[in-house]
Amino acid sequence: MEENEKKNQKFTGYTSIDKPQNNGYSFQAKHPIIPNMSIYNAIQLLSSFYRKNDAIDCLDLTANYNQLLKDAVTISLALKELGVKKGNIISVSMPNFYQAVAVFLACNRIGAVTTFLNSGAAQEEINEYLNLFESPIFINYDKTKEENILIKKNTGVKYVITLQKNKINQLSLKDNYCITSDDFTVDFNSLESISKFQKNKLELHSGKDNSLILFTSGTTGKPKSVVLTNENILAAGTYLKNSSKVKSLNGNKTLVCVPFTYPYGFATSTIMTLLTGKTAILAPNISKETISYYMKKGPNIIFGSPALLELIMKNIPIEQDLSSVTTFISGGDFLTPSHSKRGKKFFEEHGAMNVEMGNGSGNAETVSCGTNPTGIKIRPETAGKILVGTDAMIVDPKTLEEKKYGEEGLLCVSGKHVFKEYYKEPELTMEAKFTKNGREYFKTGTIGFVDKEGYFTLTGRESRFYIISTLNKVYCDRVQTLLSAFDCIEDCAIVKVPDQDMLYVNKAYVVLKKGILPTKETIETIYKCCMKPIATSTGKMEQLKWYEIPTYIEFIDELPRRSGTEKIDYTQLEKDAKDKMSVNKNLMLKKR
Repeated sequence: MEENEKKNQKFTGYTSIDKPQNNGYSFQAKHPIIPNMSIYNAIQLLSSFYRKNDAIDCLDLTANYNQLLKDAVTISLALKELGVKKGNIISVSMPNFYQAVAVFLACNRIGAVTTFLNSGAAQEEINEYLNLFESPIFINYDKTKEENILIKKNTGVKYVITLQKNKINQLSLKDNYCITSDDFTVDFNSLESISKFQKNKLELHSGKDNSLILFTSGTTGKPKSVVLTNENILAAGTYLKNSSKVKSLNGNKTLVCVPFTYPYGFATSTIMTLLTGKTAILAPNISKETISYYMKKGPNIIFGSPALLELIMKNIPIEQDLSSVTTFISGGDFLTPSHSKRGKKFFEEHGAMNVEMGNGSGNAETVSCGTNPTGIKIRPETAGKILVGTDAMIVDPKTLEEKKYGEEGLLCVSGKHVFKEYYKEPELTMEAKFTKNGREYFKTGTIGFVDKEGYFTLTGRESRFYIISTLNKVYCDRVQTLLSAFDCIEDCAIVKVPDQDMLYVNKAYVVLKKGILPTKETIETIYKCCMKPIATSTGKMEQLKWYEIPTYIEFIDELPRRSGTEKIDYTQLEKDAKDKMSVNKNLMLKKR
């Protein structure tokens, strides 16, 4: 059926018309019906067949679907008793705990909106968001009465609910508590006492209702507050499920390491896991000391990044069995083919045979899913296929004129998973979207091209290029990917630096492979490799243009990453490069 469809299809050359990602899929998959309901009601309905199955595995606490839904109801009634109304934004600041998931479902049940604030952020930043969102309730972790008094003093928060450190593994919410007229602090585990004042009514809400406010990664600027509706999240789950051609994501357990502040950590990894009836293993304190502990929980699917893969490879004992792992999906930074190959070999050495190593791509604005790497033939040089049921096009970034197959441009996507708005920033929202041929598209900021099979090859990011005095463009991510193919390089990052003649040139921060010394001879070796054709994973040879070759190289032990997303912190590297240029620090720098 699929082969015949391919033979009979007439290609116009344009992705938006041909929709090659839909080839071989059913009419229902191409035109999915997105349920008009809340996330809570969707999980309640779907889980009716497996309520006794584990939903969340977090530290020493495991809760099945029955317990999770029960706690969500209890918390929702307590929130209503504390005055929460539909549309209120409830701010939560804690690591990836079970309680945070229950709070989201509780808010969703009564039509309130949840936002997850970075638990590692300074209190001034937390206060800024509490005032921006006008949150009547703030739920935090391990804070003292004195700290909560300051929060109350500097914000419009009415009640602060604190999860105590000694109760993170406690399911019971039955601690006795009595609200007094002058008391604004509440122990999280006393919420059941408060909930008894409210009647338990079934809440039904629209798919159009706001559900979550999460944040962009902020690797090149201040994070934006992205408003997602119930429909956005359910649509993302539907598109992913249909695109993968499997009933679930090939496993019983998923490992969630990215903080809930970012869509990849909560909306994609956690909620999609619950919507497919699997178990989410939450990792609130991922580190080199704890990674072995989490891997012993037997995850089948790992939602990760190149940084997480490195953490696993460097810190898992040689004797530890990882045979449960079937899939590693990188949704943060791009997992290069060589990195993917090393990861696959590592998992095989630990008993996980035939592990699928794939890249997806997405933005907070598309619930972190724009292309799909699971349930299809893996092509490691790509970021997977455009999602089935969505529309996409590659356009000229300036004119928005559509490009043909294989032509590089800006990826734009259309579908019900595209976010509603940036919170209180209508101009930014309008700038991020445009309408063409009667459809609204989101400009992803990702540069690349689509082929006739619907695969998307990422070559850079719109914010990660510069123009030199000859008017040539240099895409930093392309240079970065090609240098990563060199035998001596473990990892690298490319940033621009000012140049008197060229306006800008680039600098490579390089992490060398074990055993390779950071010497002048190694620098010369890298430059020689830059002058030759470079073999990609597909066997295709690519050549760096003269103006793409790094002007400066600096060896470092590891790349700096933004806490939580684990994406490379390019802002920090650009500042470092600029500072060193200004004071003429040339240790381990060499101008070609």
